[in-house]
Amino acid sequence: MIQYKRTKEISDADLRVLYTSVNWLSYTDKVENLSLLITNSQTVVSAWEDDRLIGLIRTVGDGLSIQYVQDILIMPEYQKQGIGTALIKQILDESKHIRQLVLITDGSKENQGIIKWYKKMGLSVFEDIGLIGLYRR
Repeated sequence: MIQYKRTKEISDADLRVLYTSVNWLSYTDKVENLSLLITNSQTVVSAWEDDRLIGLIRTVGDGLSIQYVQDILIMPEYQKQGIGTALIKQILDESKHIRQLVLITDGSKENQGIIKWYKKMGLSVFEDIGLIGLYRR
């Protein structure tokens, strides 16, 4: 049975296993203490099977005008079981008072399925609503 928790008390070891499982190696290779990512986040909701971290969503922002979904990830063997939907719905429901909710992802061909899923969850592609995104690498 999957349990959802609102805690920032997640070990670095558990986070490394989760991030590595989805090949987010830029996190695991470049961040010495992954738990600081969680500690410094605005909101963290995690999914657990027994004592195994299997999914996570975290946001950053000011809690009033803008909130960024920084990470949403589910271990591959647990994907397509409604866990991601449950995680993002919690964030969407509690952030209705926040003016902007932003999620940025890559537009690669391999990522089109997840983009379609984000749209199903009620998010819009910037281009579709006349916005453009800028960033510094």
